[in-house]
Amino acid sequence: MASDDRTEGDSVVDAPERSRYEIVRDGTVLGFAAYQKAKDLIVFTHTEIDPGHEGQGLGGRLVRAALDDVRTQGLPVLPTCPFVQSWMAKHPDYADLDYRRRPR
Repeated sequence: MASDDRTEGDSVVDAPERSRYEIVRDGTVLGFAAYQKAKDLIVFTHTEIDPGHEGQGLGGRLVRAALDDVRTQGLPVLPTCPFVQSWMAKHPDYADLDYRRRPR
């Protein structure tokens, strides 16, 4: 399970049966970050926030919590989702997770 981010009552949870992290408020899923998990890599493919909740910073909280959880698993991330790519570029403290920057 992902780290909880309880800002404004929101929590971020890993929903592996749906291959995504979800940001949830009062039992309602407000958005998700879809991923594909390989043995030694997590590929973030798409991030979506409910249109009625856009502009509230939910996407950023979702991605931060998802990446924090991935960090605890010791896995690198391949961000093919433009939102995750952009978020990581603005937060250099997460650059170490980027698969493209790791030595092979």
